[in-house]
Amino acid sequence: MSDVKLYVYDLSRGLAKSMSLMLTGKQIDGIWHTSVVAYGREVFYGQGILEAKPGTTHHGQPLQIIDCGKTEIDEQTFNEYIASLQEMYTPSAYHLIEFNCNHFSADVVAFLTGGQIPGWISGLPAEFLSTPFGQAMKPQIDAMFRRTTAAEHPVNQPSMPAPGPSGSAALPTPPVSGTSTPSAPIASSLLNAVASAATARPTQPTHPTPKPTPSPETSPLTLVTSMANFNAILTQHPAVIVNFTNTPTCPPCRAIKPVYETIAQEFSTAYGSKGARFVEVELSVGEGRDIAGRNGVTATPTFGFFRQGKKVDELRGASKRELEIKVEQFLEDTWPRHAHRNIFLAQLEGMPVTPIASGNVPNFAALVAKMESFGVTGADLDVIKMNLVPALDTKTTLSDQQLRSTVQTWSDVSGRLLGKLKPEETFPIIDLWRVALINPRLSALLAIQINDHQSINPIMPILDLASQTLKQKSTGTPKPFLLTVLRLLTNLIAALPLANLLLDSAADALLAIIVDSLLHPDNTVRSAAAGVAFNLSTVRHRDAKERNAAPEDGEEKEWEVELVSALVEAVAREEDEDVAHRLLAALGLAVFLAPGYDESLKPLLEVLDAKKTVEGRIKLYKKKEVKKLAEDIAKIC
Repeated sequence: MSDVKLYVYDLSRGLAKSMSLMLTGKQIDGIWHTSVVAYGREVFYGQGILEAKPGTTHHGQPLQIIDCGKTEIDEQTFNEYIASLQEMYTPSAYHLIEFNCNHFSADVVAFLTGGQIPGWISGLPAEFLSTPFGQAMKPQIDAMFRRTTAAEHPVNQPSMPAPGPSGSAALPTPPVSGTSTPSAPIASSLLNAVASAATARPTQPTHPTPKPTPSPETSPLTLVTSMANFNAILTQHPAVIVNFTNTPTCPPCRAIKPVYETIAQEFSTAYGSKGARFVEVELSVGEGRDIAGRNGVTATPTFGFFRQGKKVDELRGASKRELEIKVEQFLEDTWPRHAHRNIFLAQLEGMPVTPIASGNVPNFAALVAKMESFGVTGADLDVIKMNLVPALDTKTTLSDQQLRSTVQTWSDVSGRLLGKLKPEETFPIIDLWRVALINPRLSALLAIQINDHQSINPIMPILDLASQTLKQKSTGTPKPFLLTVLRLLTNLIAALPLANLLLDSAADALLAIIVDSLLHPDNTVRSAAAGVAFNLSTVRHRDAKERNAAPEDGEEKEWEVELVSALVEAVAREEDEDVAHRLLAALGLAVFLAPGYDESLKPLLEVLDAKKTVEGRIKLYKKKEVKKLAEDIAKIC
């Protein structure tokens, strides 16, 4: 008999909890690593199945210890069970999302107690790693999973850790939840990953990318050896496909295995973040035969299809084509593809979604001189000359601490200057922020500052000033001021973490500026506003495309509906074909693959008579690409 404990570690060292909402748009409390403690040993999966004295692994002290109950299984039987798993849980079979330490812990806890590990542990890593930021952090997290120390060694080796006074290794007391502090290397890695995510620019391939052919050891499959873990997977995931196989004695099983692995690799990319899981049950390992029997499997290979925990279909035999058709149809029935996927939209499908950036660097000396002429002097001017300009100079390398200090100081100075200068005198201040956002490290630090101190957002005074100035139509809005604001917003939305923060806190002010500017009498202002609108449209479009744009994946937000309305009106009025091209691109991306399209956007487009509006403009366009883009948009309006 032994107590069974689940040790829980947060690989992000608290960073996921504090920054995930800003960087991914969803709250994620941790990137969980787990191990099982029983018989005075901490057993876990990383570089194979390892063990150590409890609390001495390279992950340090656990963030939480969960009591999983007691086991009546003797230690010798436990050792034999672990030995049977070693052929599967090898170092090369490790997969960060689909076959990691948490899957091992689930199997072991189920074997010892018949219980399950909490769903919040097994579900969150895949949710986080399916996001663009999670992908940026993947190498650091992967390295932490795989690391080992001298205190860790393969299971069932003679060099066991010394027992405690009672014959079992003493369990350490876990720290209070949330007290773990990120190490300097991890914090530095995070900052670099944020910078990369903030400036990521998706590129269009020049030729079709070949589908990957994964090896059997790295395919995104979950191997299940216990009934409890199998049932937990069915409970936690809405769509589960299971290969009931007997590889050692079944030639058809061996033939179809690599095919199934390739299918799992391909469809996990599109459906994994939705909750689709691909599972293998080896009848010769653990409780595999019992799992198969309880699910009516009488021959191998058999593929079972489970939706919401219930078996809805199965396929027997090793037909490659039948398996591909079954899997595709099952996932299509579970998550119907967006209606736009069934329409031929060559121009929209092939249109680059790289955000527009306003990247020109001004003459800093002239900009400083302009501010001096507006009465900026003393300490404020010194901050600009001595701190900010060197930080914006790409030839100067500053430390993270110097940059943090610069961002904080410049935030304070710009807030004071915006409050006392006339609107037409503020454009140099705003332009310096625009240039700062070109620098990925500076924009990342700004995102961190805003996220950590929700009451401190140096961009908000600029938006407020622009909104108030636009409302005073009797005096007119100074063109240099408005153009600079729009170019600032272009760069702000191009950086995804900052875009998420802006849309969460200032969508109304942002839309007010865009809507007014799209109808401005000046051509350059309208073009700049169309660029901001395009970048806004790319935010949701990229997200929808990554999630395969199932209709039920989300509802249109209020700002998106308002943006579409403004773009339809702007398209109807725009006479300049280059500006019209930007407007059409923004409208197309805002509508194409939009989640909740049938419920919200489609009725809105019908009320606006958008189809007729766009079709009426096609004959006015002379450029072939503009005409074709307008024709595609008319099809989805």
